[in-house]
Amino acid sequence: MDWNTWQAWVRAGYGRLDPISWEAANVTLLDLVRPEVHHKVHHHWHSFPPPHPLWHPILGTLYTIIGLLSLTGNGIVLWVFSLTRSLRSGTNLLTINLAFSDLLMMLTQFPILVANCFNQSWMLGPFACEVCGFCGALFGTVSIISLALIALDRYRAIMSPFGSTRLSMKRAAWWVCGVWVYSVAWCVLPFLGWNQYVLEGFLISCSFDYLSDDFWSRSYVVMLFLAAYALPLGVISYCYFYIMSSVKQHDKDILGHQRVQGEVQAVKYRNLHRREAQLSRVVLTSVFFWALAWTPYAVVSLLGVSSWYSLLTPMATALPALFAKLSTVYNPFIYAISHHKYRQELGRRLPWLCCILPSLSYQPSVSMQSSTRSDASSILHFFSRSSSVVSSRNEKAQSDLPSPKTLMSDMATMSFPKGFSRPMAL
Repeated sequence: MDWNTWQAWVRAGYGRLDPISWEAANVTLLDLVRPEVHHKVHHHWHSFPPPHPLWHPILGTLYTIIGLLSLTGNGIVLWVFSLTRSLRSGTNLLTINLAFSDLLMMLTQFPILVANCFNQSWMLGPFACEVCGFCGALFGTVSIISLALIALDRYRAIMSPFGSTRLSMKRAAWWVCGVWVYSVAWCVLPFLGWNQYVLEGFLISCSFDYLSDDFWSRSYVVMLFLAAYALPLGVISYCYFYIMSSVKQHDKDILGHQRVQGEVQAVKYRNLHRREAQLSRVVLTSVFFWALAWTPYAVVSLLGVSSWYSLLTPMATALPALFAKLSTVYNPFIYAISHHKYRQELGRRLPWLCCILPSLSYQPSVSMQSSTRSDASSILHFFSRSSSVVSSRNEKAQSDLPSPKTLMSDMATMSFPKGFSRPMAL
């Protein structure tokens, strides 16, 4: 069946509701797309029949929900961070870059995907496929690299607890520029002949070619997997392993303070521990959900370059592509629930959200206290092993000093010049 016959069937109402008629007419996925984009469809997909007609509306509805949640959530994140001076720090600039890339991901993917789903095929030309594939790869790479740099910034804060390497706005801006240059460099290569962007799965989305068996196509997929997934994920895992180890070590320090300095001082350290551990959980949770969203797609890519074609059905590739888009939804909700300063500022600027999320209730005193301290500086104080050493030395020095009662008793027995009053004994 050619394209014109298929369109006639669609206009007549056939085909969309009767999969059996597709089999009778020998309809394949290739028949669903325009002839001018046939060269963008790998021959692996030629033998698959169209999916059940209900799958396209289901995917279109899911993409609509994901798109609206992502645009709303990331838009609010950028709005709150741009209007709140106390949130403008080097570390938060990386967070803003993460939200910005997620927002651009949905702006470039969401409308096209929804339109293609309800059209049941790719409705644009080959150039639009290349642009769509490039944008998906670019903004996904920017997200994982941004998360890796956020983890690296936390790690540097622990290694240099007294702020000698605190991430300034200028340095963070250079990091952000490096993220975009690095990501563009990898994602522009298919335009230069190293691999290409093609249609995949249900032929409603485009990505890099992970099915071709030539050396250059496979080498690009492997290198992109290492540079844009495995390497950043390794950096993130190492940094947060060190952070979690520091948290456990500091728990022991808290118990020591409780025994030596009493309950009041221990309460201060427990509050500091709770606040700074929460900051790391925000980023760690974001990384976990990002890996959960992109790992299935990474597995699909590796299956393609390993020639495990029997496992790569249209459904097996369509669902990982859907999960990958979910990564743009996680971050805004993670901040709304877990990020203390962002939560307080969001509750102040959008009070009506308190009806949906009671934890956003605005507390001026807490907000004012938190606004006077940056997240990075508080992390420096909390995770500092050096400060623990200094504290232990201070405790030892204090134990060698006489108590105030002993000092007052000694002063009571001393003789003072005329005009000085003798202190009262305790």
